[in-house]
Amino acid sequence: MADISKYVINYTQLAKNGKLTNLVGRNQEIGRLTHILLRKNNNNPLIVGPSGVGKTALIEGLASFMISPQAPEVFKDIAVIGIDVSTIMLDTKSDEEYALILKEIYEDIYASNGKKILYAKDVSLVVRTDINPENVEPAKFLKLKILEGSVTCILEADPVSYRAYVEKDIALLGKFQTMFLEEPTVEEAIQIVSEQKKQFEEHYGVVIPEEVVKTAVALSHRYIKQRQLPEKAIDLLDDAASLVLIDKLQDKTVTTEHAMRTVSAWTGIPLEKVDIEDQKRLALAEEFLHSRVIGQDEAVKVVSDSLRRSRSGLQDPNRPIGSFLFIGTTGIGKTELAKSLAEFMFDDETNLLRLDMSEYMEKNSVTRLIGPPPGTPGFELGGLLTEGVRLKPFQVVLFDEIEKAHPDILTLLLQVLDEGRLTDSKGVHVDFRNTIVIMTSNVASDLPTYQRMDALTNYFRPEFLNRIDDIVTFHQLNEEDLGKVINIHLNKLIKRAKAVGYNLTVDDKAKAWFVDEVFTSKFGVRALKRLLQHQIENKLAFLIMQGRVRPGQDVLVTMDMTGKKVQIFAKKAS
Repeated sequence: MADISKYVINYTQLAKNGKLTNLVGRNQEIGRLTHILLRKNNNNPLIVGPSGVGKTALIEGLASFMISPQAPEVFKDIAVIGIDVSTIMLDTKSDEEYALILKEIYEDIYASNGKKILYAKDVSLVVRTDINPENVEPAKFLKLKILEGSVTCILEADPVSYRAYVEKDIALLGKFQTMFLEEPTVEEAIQIVSEQKKQFEEHYGVVIPEEVVKTAVALSHRYIKQRQLPEKAIDLLDDAASLVLIDKLQDKTVTTEHAMRTVSAWTGIPLEKVDIEDQKRLALAEEFLHSRVIGQDEAVKVVSDSLRRSRSGLQDPNRPIGSFLFIGTTGIGKTELAKSLAEFMFDDETNLLRLDMSEYMEKNSVTRLIGPPPGTPGFELGGLLTEGVRLKPFQVVLFDEIEKAHPDILTLLLQVLDEGRLTDSKGVHVDFRNTIVIMTSNVASDLPTYQRMDALTNYFRPEFLNRIDDIVTFHQLNEEDLGKVINIHLNKLIKRAKAVGYNLTVDDKAKAWFVDEVFTSKFGVRALKRLLQHQIENKLAFLIMQGRVRPGQDVLVTMDMTGKKVQIFAKKAS
């Protein structure tokens, strides 16, 4: 018989030796655990909760409580033990040898006559799963002992494993008392992290003020949506404390800037945007958006109000930052506002996932968004939407021409708009709470406001429209607005020309011609890009290739005598 002591973690002995972290804020849960363990029958707790929520910390807290004076007398000689699976795997050469050691540990627990409680961190130690097939025989032995009531077991499971394996085993589930462990509140997380910070202060030789603890919890709660408190806040504080050593400062104090730098590194959001006190920046949202989006004052105001509402905490935190349906004809600024939002919120207009819904009109289009079902080609690659957001959770998601999407896709979006998440074909929950969801449509764009909702309900179900934060109407641009838009685009072209050595000037006659051409085009501002390419970029490139325009020369864009043809003149280089 092997020496199994090296494979067993005795949490009770660790508690006696002062090796466990003090548990904070889980008194109710400890009370429930104690109650279950004291039962005569079916006294096996099953703790279900996502990774990082504190399941292991709860067991450590239980072990500490069981040796305290406040614990019932019956706990005096009882030990909570766990299994060091990784060490067993290192020491064994075959599945049979691995299974034999596990079985010996189970037999030792059985032989203790209730003096040892098994804490199983992996469901495959108790139930048959596809994850660890080598555990099948030991799990069968332990399951039988649990069913006959001769072994007490505390089983831990995440929600996916619980649904996939434990919940389906009706006989075994009947022997367990299920506890769903929720994520602690921000206030509770602050208490937990405050206790943990002492270890970091000792390890790094730094000082961590309480204000930094609060900042770490607040930032992780706001920006790291895909993980749970308190683990994500503890991890953030650990990372921030290590930055003090990298900075090599005499003052070994962790600051809020260290916490902000960590979040910036984790999420890719620039440091100046990672600020829990960003009311001032959001107050100026209209000013920033107006610099790029011309003539759409109402749309800019509605979007800015929604962003402030989200950041103020008044909006449901389990939904995207904002969700909008942009209504209007082509070429009047809908996509430009989406790009501007990406730049304002995430510092880069390319933080935008754009999906053209004219490509998603068929029923099987859903698989392109969330991934093909298991066993089909491309399953491992995932979906364009779910993988795009999972890998880059801070971005604008743009659904162009949403009215063309298949109805199944609109049903899919209900989950995003209502719960801030979407489940892909692999069963993974993808978090959308740090995204801004924008849908564009030209449905009812030509109707007055009082008729628009009736027309929209012919295309979209009421439950879909009701889940959108705001329906934003875009108006046709007048000539003055078009002039401002054209100036913006011309200035970009002039900067590009300047970067390669050409001093480009566009006179008022040429600008007026561009305004007129765009104003009469059914494509709106979208026609401008082609016009600039055909009338300026192509002609200037041809002159450069001919050697008639050289770097350093002043180049003038104007109109011919008829006022109908764009001409380009170059002066000799000085």
